[in-house]
Amino acid sequence: MLSVLKLETHVAYACNLSCEGCNHYSNYGLKGLADFDRVAASLRAWSERIQPVHFSLLGGEPLLHPQLADFLRLGRERFPRTRLRLVTNGLLLPRWKALWPVLAQTRATLTISVHSAEAEYARRMAAPLALAREASTRFGFRLDIRDCVDSWSWTYRGAGASMKPFADGKPSASWQSCASRNCVTLENDMLWKCPPIAHLPRVASRFSLETDSAWAPYLAYRPLARDATDDALRAFFARGAEALCGMCPARPAYGRKKVIRQHRHAVDC
Repeated sequence: MLSVLKLETHVAYACNLSCEGCNHYSNYGLKGLADFDRVAASLRAWSERIQPVHFSLLGGEPLLHPQLADFLRLGRERFPRTRLRLVTNGLLLPRWKALWPVLAQTRATLTISVHSAEAEYARRMAAPLALAREASTRFGFRLDIRDCVDSWSWTYRGAGASMKPFADGKPSASWQSCASRNCVTLENDMLWKCPPIAHLPRVASRFSLETDSAWAPYLAYRPLARDATDDALRAFFARGAEALCGMCPARPAYGRKKVIRQHRHAVDC
């Protein structure tokens, strides 16, 4: 059993928000929910080989998944000693009154990411935040409200079909400044170095980025399969900076992003 710092997996690819520059590419109308049975089978297998200190369920927006409570129970079952975390933008929490006792039973932390300081966004967030604070006190689960307003950085240049990887040529510097450098992602039953590389194939398919030679080195990335040897598994988690890190900036620019509320994914996902 190998102890690792972080592991995360998507519960949903769809999102009810569109945040400019999302490094999970959820701002590009990606659809779909994770298949619970497939994720369960994957976690059963990987939990026999790795034990994460932190395990996060996120998206997209995980509150769009009707089986979210089952995902939380699954996470706790497979990783009984991990710091289990549910990461959400929180806007749909008023629909999830049944979630509060599950968070307490699974000893999970509810992390709410606050993405904007705009007045309309703040107005929409007021009720979910108040509800979460009250429920945290009443049910006894940990609540973490993260202010992401001024800490946003872009992991690619341009947008949509014209998006490009960075070309700073300093992968070690990119790794050192990367906020996701320890966020190993479980996707399609394989381990990926970080969210931007794990979800790149999905957005590449959306915009036919496969035809752009600038993306070729990164789309050629091969994640770690479940049948990897123990030596390969240890090497994967010990790797640190590597060439693919050059996809992201060596010196990230931080600032405020534009947030557009989307409604259609709440029912069309």
